[in-house]
Amino acid sequence: MRLTHAVFCSLIFAVLGGAVACGGPKAVRGDEVAGLDDQALSTGLDRKDLQKMLQQNMDVLEKSAVVGRWQTENRPSLAVMRIKNETSEHIDSALQSLLSDIETIMVNAGHVRVISQEDQPQLMAELRQQQSDSFDQAQIAQWGKQVGARYFITGKVYSVDERGQDQRRVQYFLFMRVLDAQTGDILWQNKTSVTKALLD
Repeated sequence: MRLTHAVFCSLIFAVLGGAVACGGPKAVRGDEVAGLDDQALSTGLDRKDLQKMLQQNMDVLEKSAVVGRWQTENRPSLAVMRIKNETSEHIDSALQSLLSDIETIMVNAGHVRVISQEDQPQLMAELRQQQSDSFDQAQIAQWGKQVGARYFITGKVYSVDERGQDQRRVQYFLFMRVLDAQTGDILWQNKTSVTKALLD
């Protein structure tokens, strides 16, 4: 029997495709493999680490005096500013996602009215670019007026890297604070951490 070129190519594709499907890597979701989301693949900072530190910080914030203050002020306005990356990790997109997570937590808690970064993208982006290493408190009142915020949440991620003979340990910290837009006062701040290690 004589095979046409098209039939021959189809048979080769079917054979090779089947071989690749049977013997090659298989893509899976985290809920399909027990513990897949729990394993650390490296000492790098990942989504799970950031979520853990954020949740711990937000739990502390929920019990703080500033939340009691907000409850007496009938839901004042709040804007979430940039979380600065002071690590060597390429996590800027993860930190951008974290801003949305913070907004969601604050909206659902109901203590404040959240001014979304998406509502005023150009202005909020400009303010984040102007934000100095120390968050220039002289500018806070002006920024508060520009975006209509009474309070700001901001923070930074940083790390400490330690190496021994056969070990490497990296501690990552998420430092967060709440600022009064009218006075520049720091009303709350907290630091949480995770430790990652490579062990022989």
